[in-house]
Amino acid sequence: MVKGGQTLPADVSQVIDQLERHCLAPDGSLVSKSAYYDLQHAREEMSKERLRYLEAMAIYCEAIAMVEDYQQAVSVANLGGIRDIQGLYPQLGLKNSPQVYETLEHRLVVAEAAQKLRLPLISKDGEIQEEDIEKWSILSRTSLDSTSTSFTLSSSSNYANSSANSSVGIANDSVDPGVGGVPNRFLGLTPAYLWQTQLQQMPMTMDMTEYQICLSSEIDARLRAKCDKVKSIIEEIEREEAALREDLYSADRKFAEYYNVLEQILGVLIKLVKDLKLQHQHKYDKLQKTWLCKRCETMSAKLRVIEHILLLETYTQETIPALRKIRKYLVEATEEASMAYSKAKLENMQWTIHQVEMDLKRLPDQST
Repeated sequence: MVKGGQTLPADVSQVIDQLERHCLAPDGSLVSKSAYYDLQHAREEMSKERLRYLEAMAIYCEAIAMVEDYQQAVSVANLGGIRDIQGLYPQLGLKNSPQVYETLEHRLVVAEAAQKLRLPLISKDGEIQEEDIEKWSILSRTSLDSTSTSFTLSSSSNYANSSANSSVGIANDSVDPGVGGVPNRFLGLTPAYLWQTQLQQMPMTMDMTEYQICLSSEIDARLRAKCDKVKSIIEEIEREEAALREDLYSADRKFAEYYNVLEQILGVLIKLVKDLKLQHQHKYDKLQKTWLCKRCETMSAKLRVIEHILLLETYTQETIPALRKIRKYLVEATEEASMAYSKAKLENMQWTIHQVEMDLKRLPDQST
């Protein structure tokens, strides 16, 4: 193992290898295995919690949308003087009776108000004080307002049933006291007291199971419709992407074809230019050759004229006797030079023959 350009000793490297093999995380993050597995478990739990939160939020948003659609139908019916409100339900996607939506709206309002009563005890530095939380939790669980003690037992069953309705986002204090903070009291109000008084003021005339089935079926239908809509939108986008991809491929193919055609056209143009240029060059060379030929003929004619002029000026009545004497002298000098050359050549041959004879005479003497 090399760090910082230095090689560690063998025992240190062995210890580090053993630590990496038995104690450290396998992903190379240099944390312990326990911390690594705790982190993995925390991530899994966070993912599950996030999934549960998203599911609950989707159901809550659909419940809010159902209440808003019902209120819209009521407003339209009141403005238009329509007595049959359920005739507007198909336009807004509503399927249940008005009592279901009114009960749902009331329970949502109560649940949100009860949730507002759950405020975490946070200190000035932003940290939650565990001792204060425990104290207020005990006080909240053991204390109710004096006005609610008379019907605590009678309304506990309704409160337990309403807390089981997960489709409207209701949480029970005794089951899950930590949701949204420690239960607190404002002017003697607690979440449990609020639930008990509100359920007493507006009791349900229909069965809780039937109410939950109606809500769950309608929420399921609305969510399925949204999922189908999202699916159709995704499919439409995929089809558009496929069409765009096909158009892109087609454009690429056309570009390649056009490029090849342009290359061919360019080749033809280059060939035409070369041929035209060669043709012009050939014509130019032909003209230049003709001009040179004519010029050579002209120069030859000029030379012949100059020759005739020289001959005419050289051979006159006064210069002919002198020229004859010069010619005779030149002929005699040429003959004398030729004779001298022949004589020298003959003497050279004789000397060579004499030397050969002398060499031949010396050969027998050397052999004896």
